Amino acid sequence: MQENLNKLLPEIYEHMVKESPREGCGLIVQNNNEIKFISVENKSEDENSFYIDPKEYVRHSIISKILYIVHSHYMQDSRPSEHDKNMSKVLGIPYLIVSVPERGEYIYDPS
Repeated sequence: MQENLNKLLPEIYEHMVKESPREGCGLIVQNNNEIKFISVENKSEDENSFYIDPKEYVRHSIISKILYIVHSHYMQDSRPSEHDKNMSKVLGIPYLIVSVPERGEYIYDPS
C-alpha cells in the first residue's frame, strides 16, 4: 500500500497547494485493482478545517472502497488534531494528512 501512496503523493500535493491557504481534501479509493486519489471540494466555511459533502462521500463509498480520507494542514505539521482523530474513529477510516507547503505526511489509523 505504501508504494501506491507514494505514487499518489504528487497529485495529492498538487491539489492541496492549489487549495492553500484553505485546507484541501480528497479521498483515496480503490476500484477493482486501481487505487486513485479523488479531489473533493472543501465545503467548510472555515479555512482551517474541512468538510466533505456527505452525498459525495456516500456516492464514492457506493462505487468504490474508501481507503483514506485525505486533507491538508496549511503552515502546520501533519500530525492529526484531536478532532481529526475523533472523526477518523467515528468513520473507521484512516486519515492521510499532508502539510503544505512543508510537505510532510502522517497517517492516522483508528484501528
